Amino acid sequence: MRYLLISCLLLLICSCGGDNLYDTDFEAGEDFTDSNIRVLAIDTLTVAMSTIKFDSLITSNATRILVGQYTDTVFGKTTASSYFELLPEGYSIDNEGIYDSISLFLDYDEYYYNDTLQTSSVYVKKLTSRVKPVRGNAFYNLQSIPYEEESIGQVSFIPRPLGGTDSVEIKLNDDFGRDLFDRIQQKEITTNDQLREYFKGVTLQPGENDNGAVVGFTTSSDNSFLRIYYSTHETEEPTVRHLDFSISTESSPATFFNRIVAEDNDTPFHSLTDQEILLPSPEAGDKTYIQAGTGITTRIRFPSIQSLYDIEGTGTVLNAVLKIKPTNNYYNDNLSLTDTLNIYLVDQNNDISEQLANSEATALQAVLNREDREFNNIYFEVPLGTYIERLYTATREDRSSLILIPADYSSSVHRTVLNGENNADYEATLEVTYAVYDEDDD
Repeated sequence: MRYLLISCLLLLICSCGGDNLYDTDFEAGEDFTDSNIRVLAIDTLTVAMSTIKFDSLITSNATRILVGQYTDTVFGKTTASSYFELLPEGYSIDNEGIYDSISLFLDYDEYYYNDTLQTSSVYVKKLTSRVKPVRGNAFYNLQSIPYEEESIGQVSFIPRPLGGTDSVEIKLNDDFGRDLFDRIQQKEITTNDQLREYFKGVTLQPGENDNGAVVGFTTSSDNSFLRIYYSTHETEEPTVRHLDFSISTESSPATFFNRIVAEDNDTPFHSLTDQEILLPSPEAGDKTYIQAGTGITTRIRFPSIQSLYDIEGTGTVLNAVLKIKPTNNYYNDNLSLTDTLNIYLVDQNNDISEQLANSEATALQAVLNREDREFNNIYFEVPLGTYIERLYTATREDRSSLILIPADYSSSVHRTVLNGENNADYEATLEVTYAVYDEDDD
């Protein structure tokens, strides 16, 4: 009888809800109220929000190069740089070939964050150690590899990440290019291992004083590559040829990664030196924070779910949605909001255990509702019916928490400031649709 009633309730709520997945208002008809079933809309359950910072994120699985730097008043100075080795398509250069020039080409992948109207700089520096993890097969966002202080190439430019097929060309030092060309042409370098002994790879570093944008470039070998130009003279007119070196991203152990760091001494996050440390929303101006790439994220718990048992009668959770508003004046066209956030569960140590999904095993997302943006009333809707039912029916204490992170959390720098559970402007609220029924009613 219980499951029949639940099915009927769900059918009625879905039919009343129209196209809005999160409608919780429900007007029972006469036949329905005669069944001694009540549907309650509850928005007073405790929401506990805090900010945490992961110790490190794997960034060697990214498919984009990130380079750039900017400073904002909340998150401090954010810097992205990239490290990778370059391998050629082959080790054959015509014996009569004559060296011409060498350039690194970087093609936009359309990702950027912050102000692309400001000048950005990219410095190309040779690595002095191989791109190889010290332990394991992956690199993390806080790691780096030693490199030569003197650059072998540099460019300053106004980024055009959405400007079509244009790429950034960085002309490199001809002494380096000619020496590399000669060693390959003279068969001193004929294998990848021999190349790594001479040329271990490069790092791309932003300018020390840059304050513009972090820009993404593709790692695709068709679009981003190192190219040596040379010419041959089989005929009277010279023939221009080239040898390309691709960014190596498919290796295991990894041979590519991005370093993403933030200087946070003057930010609310300076105390987050371990991922088990919490910065509760009430201690951070009734706000919580998210920043992709650096490991900062928002953690959410619902400590009073079991209080639903205090409601007389047998009940079940039909639906639940968490509404959280991005804090006013903490986002703009440059520091833009992401439209969706993925929802993961973490354990008591804040280690990720699983991605939250519904009963059909479809991953759930927090979606930014912009319907009332004209009145500056936008908020994330986080569908939590399955999770709240899980907490409610747990036979022992569930010590899990939710975290909200962007889909490209390890390969971007998007940041978000959220209103906490006591924010005077718009407090985070869990809205639960709860049905109470008489179990003995046949």
